[in-house]
Amino acid sequence: MKRALWLGIGLCLPWGLATSVAAADNTGWIAAPPSQDIMPDADWVTLFDQSKPLADRQHMLANLEQSPGLKDDPEDLYRLGSLYHMGEHAPGSPVQEDPVKATLYLGNAALHGSTLAMAKMAELKLAAGQYREAMNWAQIYSHYALMSPASQGTATESYAAELVDRIKDKIDQSVMPAVMADVNSFVAQHDADIRLGMAREQAREHHTPKTPKHYYVGPLGSRASDSGIADYMLVFNADGTVATMLLIDAVPRPNIGTTMRSYAASMTLKPQDNQRPRYAWVPVLLGNHEYRMDSAHGG
Repeated sequence: MKRALWLGIGLCLPWGLATSVAAADNTGWIAAPPSQDIMPDADWVTLFDQSKPLADRQHMLANLEQSPGLKDDPEDLYRLGSLYHMGEHAPGSPVQEDPVKATLYLGNAALHGSTLAMAKMAELKLAAGQYREAMNWAQIYSHYALMSPASQGTATESYAAELVDRIKDKIDQSVMPAVMADVNSFVAQHDADIRLGMAREQAREHHTPKTPKHYYVGPLGSRASDSGIADYMLVFNADGTVATMLLIDAVPRPNIGTTMRSYAASMTLKPQDNQRPRYAWVPVLLGNHEYRMDSAHGG
């Protein structure tokens, strides 16, 4: 284990709020219907199809960005933010890297319950040298992503701790009480909307492809990979295996996407009789398991 870190956001919340969070964990997520994406997965694949005219793909993207329902769709907001974060570094991308648009879309996705958008906001702020804001977002991500006891010892926990560790080295620890005050205020203001969005994401989980691999194994003799997130768009054969894999985004560096390709390629869906292709946007979280939560900072 590498080091202990301060990630005890739940323990730093006011007692009333901490109690309500614990009660929500015990009773399960609030009921919510799964959200419907504005743009189907097949169209997202078309966006990266270089055999199609670039102008047509950009027009398709503009229609999505101008859709009235986008502001309430965390899934497509997250996808747009990821698209503009990676920009031209993703093969076939119809856009250039645009940190302003990435921040706009990911920030709104986070407010509507996308925990991965919270993590990416922390990564964007860290890359921009806005370390106080990066820590705010890292603590917000840790609060929501690690609510479930099932997250202990997982890549989610490892990534959250490693993310905070990278930011912690950039700020004076004397600002942490003020950071936690900001985070508590954010949670109090946005918790209901965030939980509703998270409930919708949980309702979609049965559509998610599976993998027989429970962890990533690097090449023999290689150093342990850093933690990160990689997003892929997968196209599946009728037998449920991956036919095509597109890297859409990766943080904190593009090479995280290369590292996790074999893991993403192991994803499967149930076989089907017809030959119609099936699609899935799959985020993959990589944790190096050298970091653990530090409960010693509890009140």
